[in-house]
Amino acid sequence: MYLPLYINMEGRKAIVFGLGNVGRRRAEKLRDSGADVVGIDRRNVDIDGIDTLQRKLTPDSIPPLDDYFLAVAATSDSELNSLIARKAEDEGVLVNQAGDSGEGDVIFPAVTRAGGGKISVTTLGDDPSLAREAKELLENEVSKD
Repeated sequence: MYLPLYINMEGRKAIVFGLGNVGRRRAEKLRDSGADVVGIDRRNVDIDGIDTLQRKLTPDSIPPLDDYFLAVAATSDSELNSLIARKAEDEGVLVNQAGDSGEGDVIFPAVTRAGGGKISVTTLGDDPSLAREAKELLENEVSKD
């Protein structure tokens, strides 16, 4: 069961496996929240403010994770994502699994700014497009004021 909360990520270490559309967005959100982010992808990817490594990911090439506060498994390989999630859990590291929220500890909600604060919307991973749609409705309502 999930508890909605905000975590201060300033100076905390995060690692993102897979820097496609979803992984890139999550890496950028982590960077923007002050986390020290490392991203690993099979392609050569350049993202400002994120240390990126080009590496073919296999079950044997997953590095130790116990130095990280949060791991994100966002590769296009669901089996590899599951292995990353299990390894993170075994090493006591919070994990977000992009393709299967039931296998991780953390969900990235849709977030919008409202005045000096933030409003978050989540469907607990069941329907991210619905969460985005609800976020956009909130943005429209808040901007009317």
